[in-house]
Amino acid sequence: MLSIVAALCCACTTPAGGTAEPTGQAEGEPGPSGRAVPPRTANPDGRGVGDQPNYDAEANQLKRSILGRLPQPMPADTPENRDAACSAMLDEARELYAEIERDASSRARVDKALVDTRAADREACARETSVSAAHCVRVRLEDRDTELPWLLDQCSRAFPTDDAAAADPTSS
Repeated sequence: MLSIVAALCCACTTPAGGTAEPTGQAEGEPGPSGRAVPPRTANPDGRGVGDQPNYDAEANQLKRSILGRLPQPMPADTPENRDAACSAMLDEARELYAEIERDASSRARVDKALVDTRAADREACARETSVSAAHCVRVRLEDRDTELPWLLDQCSRAFPTDDAAAADPTSS
């Protein structure tokens, strides 16, 4: 999944010459999909350097909060189901970035990066990500309040693969 993170970082950078093109769209106004576009903030987290997050605790909190929104019963964690869940997750990520990226040229770069890396990302996801984690990411991306790299990390911590859970007795 490293390729999708790298692609998004490259695609989301400010173009050479300074700032992104103005869109004429104010914060809170509907974007291309009709949804209100939230303000773009690099990191809205108010915690300082002395108060670093406990990502495992945050993942456990995420797990408790999302369980009721995940498919019930959860499909078995098989290669075929992982591939299907990862495909749905990547589709939702593409929709998210199409909606939240205000600048047309940036939106095109992000979309191209997602399309160009999709096969490798799907393969890595199916290899490294549990069905539950991929569903967790997809469902939370629908809320349009977080981005894929952070959410993939948190959902993977909350719902590790069977191999990862067996290797780490503290995961639950």
